[in-house]
Amino acid sequence: MKSLSRSFWFFALLILLVNLLQATHTELLKDEAYYWYYAKQLKWGYFDHPPFVALLASTSAFLSGEIGLRLGSIFLSIGAYFLVFFSLEKETQQRHSTNFWLVLLSLPLVNLYGFLTLPDSGTLFFTALFIFAYKQFLQQKKWATLWLAVAMAGLMYSKYTGILIILATLFSNLSLLKTRNAWIAVGLSLLFFSGHLWWLNENAFISLRFHFSERPNHAYSFGSFTGLFLLNSVALFGLFAYDIYRAVFRLKSADTFKRGLIFMTLGVLVFFFWSTFAKKSQLQWLLPACYPALILFFEQFDSGSNRPKRLKVIALLSLLLLAVLRVFMSVPQWSPWRLETHGVSDWALAIQQKTSTETVLFKDSYQKAALFEFYTGQPALSLNSLGYRPNAYDFDERWSSLQQQRLTLVSSSTDSELAINELDEFVYYGPRFFEHFDELSTLKLEGESKAYAALLDTYKNAIAQVLLKKDANGFIKPLIDQDPRIGKALSIRVGIAHKNQPIQLISLSSFNPQIP
Repeated sequence: MKSLSRSFWFFALLILLVNLLQATHTELLKDEAYYWYYAKQLKWGYFDHPPFVALLASTSAFLSGEIGLRLGSIFLSIGAYFLVFFSLEKETQQRHSTNFWLVLLSLPLVNLYGFLTLPDSGTLFFTALFIFAYKQFLQQKKWATLWLAVAMAGLMYSKYTGILIILATLFSNLSLLKTRNAWIAVGLSLLFFSGHLWWLNENAFISLRFHFSERPNHAYSFGSFTGLFLLNSVALFGLFAYDIYRAVFRLKSADTFKRGLIFMTLGVLVFFFWSTFAKKSQLQWLLPACYPALILFFEQFDSGSNRPKRLKVIALLSLLLLAVLRVFMSVPQWSPWRLETHGVSDWALAIQQKTSTETVLFKDSYQKAALFEFYTGQPALSLNSLGYRPNAYDFDERWSSLQQQRLTLVSSSTDSELAINELDEFVYYGPRFFEHFDELSTLKLEGESKAYAALLDTYKNAIAQVLLKKDANGFIKPLIDQDPRIGKALSIRVGIAHKNQPIQLISLSSFNPQIP
């Protein structure tokens, strides 16, 4: 740390200050609000993600406003920058301490994730920690095994795709399988990760089931699947895409550490390229490739076409464009476009003025429910209907206290305007798992309650909705007595409606209705 130049510290403190100001004066993204909601009920796992993002969001909950959600991410990102820098060779550190900041902050998502709180915030930090610890591990430095274990557990606690970094490193150096300390690191990481493994087991591995088989999808289209991935792989590195990919592919001879960086970069990119033949690609999924590719780029900074003067011009242009985007995000009146961070608090307060109950339900919108509660302080929940995907709100502990209460329901009408009405007698049924249709016979429908089945296609999209028949006592009749379309469906989900309530989704995963 003492060897760092004044210019290095200047840039580090400058970006810290800029991110603190940006985080304070930029309203939340929809997903950020959802992870703020996670943090209100800390658990070992959530329907959509592992729990690190919730822990991160809770670290500064003692502060009010947006900074109370983002402060932990700001310091985490600064920590990641230092780890990446110290993963460079000593000579590279000395020659390019200023260029390091110029290029690093020219990467679009790395720049923006400096102040946002999302699951990928943890992925970026623990990728940086993993790279640093792996280099120390190869050099047999003290505590390297422990830090490697922490990094592996952190990657998995952030997003399941963190396993790609770990496996890519293993494939780049199979001799690790014969290394005692490598096995110790794996054992410790599993111990650290055991809390989430326990949660998964207790909840029927619902997160994995959702991500691997339950997420809605549609038929393959080159433009929205593979084509989008190709665009994302360029956008990941912005104006430096050509130079960074050139550095990755032109490295002919590499030591064990650099070979690991190549495998990490290509492992992430190849995996998600392959996955595009089954589902769409999202830009942030590629983030783990950023830091290993960046290190490979810097280790060849002075060779070939990587001339510092030309690259400084590219960096300054990138920083200018990103600075303009940052200003637009925080100052709506200066932006020529309406961005996701614009007018969120005004929207929430406008809805609050139209509500007359203590708790507000948002039909099929976990993001709007979280945004509303964040900016108003008024309790809000997402009421997930039969045509909507499950989410963390299905597990909310507040549902049981709302039985028979009068609630306000906010939903989107056909013209995309919000419709606000009241539910005079709310009844909540709670989420359930069903493996077979016969298990529905345990459901007793009281009074005017009705059960429905959504028939799903291959891509888990609802293509029809069928009313389920019940007997005189209110129990669901056997499959053989139901609509024939149900038995022929690939899979179904089940929901229940009570009086004027929307159909509540109660089956957290789909199941195949097999005829006995």
